[in-house]
Amino acid sequence: MNKTILAIALASLTSHASISYAQSSDETVVVTANRVEQTQSSVLASVSIITREDIELMQADSALDVLRTLPGVEINSLGGKAQDTSIYLRGTATQHTLVLIDGVKINSATSGGASIGLIPAFAIEKIEVIRGPRAAVYGSDALGGVISITTAGNGQSLHKAVVGYGENDHQLLGWHSSGQINEHTYGSFVAAKEQSDGYTVYQGAPDGDKHGYDTTSFFGSVKHDVNERWSVNASAYKQESDNQYAGQYGGVKQESNNDFYTLSGGLNFQAESYSSKLTISTTHSEAWDGDADGASGKSALFTRRNNVTWLNTVTPSDWIAINLGLDYTKETANRGGTNTSEYEDTNKDNKAAFATSLIDIDAFSAEASVRHDDDSSFGGHTTWNLGLGYQVSDSLQVVANSGSGFKAPTFNDLYWPGQGNPDLEPEESVSNEIGLRGYLSWVDWELSAYKTDIENLIDWAEVDGTWIPSNVDKAEIKGVELAASFETGPVEHKVSAEWKDPINKETGAQLERRGKRNFSWLLSYKLSSLDLSLAANYVGDRKDKNNDKLDSYSTVDLATRYHFTTHLSVGVKVSNAFNESYATGLGSSGNYYLAQGRNVYATAEYQF
Repeated sequence: MNKTILAIALASLTSHASISYAQSSDETVVVTANRVEQTQSSVLASVSIITREDIELMQADSALDVLRTLPGVEINSLGGKAQDTSIYLRGTATQHTLVLIDGVKINSATSGGASIGLIPAFAIEKIEVIRGPRAAVYGSDALGGVISITTAGNGQSLHKAVVGYGENDHQLLGWHSSGQINEHTYGSFVAAKEQSDGYTVYQGAPDGDKHGYDTTSFFGSVKHDVNERWSVNASAYKQESDNQYAGQYGGVKQESNNDFYTLSGGLNFQAESYSSKLTISTTHSEAWDGDADGASGKSALFTRRNNVTWLNTVTPSDWIAINLGLDYTKETANRGGTNTSEYEDTNKDNKAAFATSLIDIDAFSAEASVRHDDDSSFGGHTTWNLGLGYQVSDSLQVVANSGSGFKAPTFNDLYWPGQGNPDLEPEESVSNEIGLRGYLSWVDWELSAYKTDIENLIDWAEVDGTWIPSNVDKAEIKGVELAASFETGPVEHKVSAEWKDPINKETGAQLERRGKRNFSWLLSYKLSSLDLSLAANYVGDRKDKNNDKLDSYSTVDLATRYHFTTHLSVGVKVSNAFNESYATGLGSSGNYYLAQGRNVYATAEYQF
């Protein structure tokens, strides 16, 4: 395993060098962990990488299908992929995970979470998942980790049309093109239209009610090399969706109409021992919620996030690389529609400076990061990360990571009319991890043990008849993860297991909707023109409101694809093949949110 800092420096300074190095070492390039390009084996944090080839082989319907097979990741949906979905990294809350689309943060400024269920899987080039705090690199929202989804191509030429149809009138039309526009310009473009009648997601919903969705998505990115040292890039992501869901009181059908888009542009400079990247981005969201039948008006939330980041990488020698960065973010939020009052404050901003260093001396390697944020809502906050690695032999490495994280209060927490608490402090965490990594001829494996303590958790509770948030809760999450990939003849296996104990330290209760045991097994088989895959997932017992028990469940997804020619292929996927019946959450009316039963979906792809 070659993981010298020189290779990291070359990868970070020259895009052509990074591609060449990744191919020569047969390793995937990781960008998310330290905001610098490096090979996967050189990252000391726990990281999982999913490529386009992986996604195509398992015929994933969305990013959620992929994530639920990874170690340390638990997905819980109150319905299908269009309904409210929580992503728990190592047991931390969904708002503790930073989600990036082509490098741009998409977490909600009002709720803190991020919606990725309606991102079409065929649009995704790569998914990087960093487990463990990355606040010292990215700031708020990265307390539990980072999920980075890339749609831009990797330099290859690709043009394909996708058509899909399945149960509940599930329809998909999509187009994906990427390649050289001219000698110095590369572009990638994706357009998709998807809809479904859905299914009855809530136990108490009126008879015959289904909860469907209709969405249109667009992704675009362009990179232009001005000369050998200067380049510019731009990207855009837009999604319009109408999603139906069940209200928690009586299951009355509700509807959310969403219009979301991001725009980003970058200016890049590269020299022998120095690189610089200036990125400017803006994110806009408009969401209307209310009765699906239109009998009454809808409430509305409008948010905007503007961000400027300046990142500089210096490599003074072949054993050290240093990142220095400045980050400025301004967020605004407004209420409209049937909302009769405005947020008590509609603006907040955050200024930050951060530094990251990567060191590699013989068998020892280290990562260190520190960041200071100055937030207009709560003041200054400093976070840090430290990682150490020792190469015991060519096939065994010992790693240890420690770091702090924080989650800033959202607009809803701080300024909701008559209920927000402007005196809230950020949620804070400290995490420690130790692990072993093995690289053998027949298996790659990783074993990690971690512990995360979170303080000042924000909890909404009733006080004198009014629900208000306060920093009252503490959480402790201890866990062990095991991941391995190996082959038995022509069959490739990827297995993961997680044992964790996520508890509320104030009450001793298990944290809501998080299992103590999660296992996954992904098998794939390629034979000539035929692809076969099986994805099995087990989620252990969970707790919900009032300590209500949600039983464990197991699901199996089966998929096959036949390549008739080098251009045309047809696939069929059967999700929840054994029709497992289980609940994903408890509603306020005492009824349960239900998972979808067996579902068959077919796709055809034609590559030009």
